[in-house]
Amino acid sequence: MPETAPPTTPQASSTGAPTDGSTASTLALSAREAQVIGLIVQGLSNDEIAATVFLSINSVKTYIRTAYRKIGVTRRAQAVVWGMTHGFAPDQGNGSRPD
Repeated sequence: MPETAPPTTPQASSTGAPTDGSTASTLALSAREAQVIGLIVQGLSNDEIAATVFLSINSVKTYIRTAYRKIGVTRRAQAVVWGMTHGFAPDQGNGSRPD
């Protein structure tokens, strides 16, 4: 009798990304990638993200590139739409961006 692999179940990540019916790519985001996507959704530039999370601009670009690949987008606007539909919407405060 041939051996069969046990069924795989999605593993929840520590990103806080929703797990109800979302794609497996959502679960694959690292905590830092999810943080960067959240900041992109808030409208921050790469330079602003780097200053906010204390990373070099090149590290930010790398996180963005890998996150885009995982969520299946190629443009910043697509990432914003993806983030808004997957629970990365910014708080509805006073509408101003963080300094």
